[in-house]
Amino acid sequence: MPLEGSQRRRFFEGLGGVLVFFLAVSALATIAGPALAGDAIAEFEFAEDERSAAPGDTVEVEVWIGTDGGYADEGVESYAFVLAVPPSLGEPTAVEPGPWLAQGEGTVDQTVTDAGPGALRVRHERTGAADGVTGYDRAATVTIEVPADAPDARGTVVVADPQATLRGSDYRMRSFGDESTLVVGSGGERLDPAYEPAGGGGGSGDGVDVVTAAERNRSVDSDEDNESEAVPIPGIGLAIALGGVVAGLAIARWARRRD
Repeated sequence: MPLEGSQRRRFFEGLGGVLVFFLAVSALATIAGPALAGDAIAEFEFAEDERSAAPGDTVEVEVWIGTDGGYADEGVESYAFVLAVPPSLGEPTAVEPGPWLAQGEGTVDQTVTDAGPGALRVRHERTGAADGVTGYDRAATVTIEVPADAPDARGTVVVADPQATLRGSDYRMRSFGDESTLVVGSGGERLDPAYEPAGGGGGSGDGVDVVTAAERNRSVDSDEDNESEAVPIPGIGLAIALGGVVAGLAIARWARRRD
């Protein structure tokens, strides 16, 4: 049965209101999701600033992580990083997950892949628990084998390309890595890892220059696997919301004129 004038007006006014509501919610999600995840911070750091070893030694280094989680008290459910050593001074050969991500009833699924000479990429994901974690504790212990013919040198060891993801979020937190020194023999020349952080030149994947935290940490927001997760432009979400408002008002005005 055709709608009468007043019924038709109420129908189109209600349709316009629903359109405005859903577009506004969509725009807010576009703006707020990445912003909140991006403002939450996770910090990775070495337990020691310097370790000493002789050629042929095996060295273990601890990587710790600390975070307060998200603004809605969300905890971290996964993280990843690259541990890199100058190849002539050492090769990471094994990774043992720390207790941080396994807090409570959780367990840790570990994936370790080759990231080039002197480097390993480590990924840990929390499973078997309904929530994420916060706080400060050991994330991993990495074993480094020093070659028998390693030169006397001071090598920079880095946690590069760190990333952490809050539970229930598709966006990565702003994460900071760290660096320490491996002194082999009597020390001497300073050597750097062969591994290049994502984006090249020591920068993050989006081309932002490296910044420091606590005068020694490296900030890397993404890696080569994160190219599709570009930071959204807030203006796009705002334009969608304004467009929805205009469309809703236009529908309501048209309905009144039809009456």
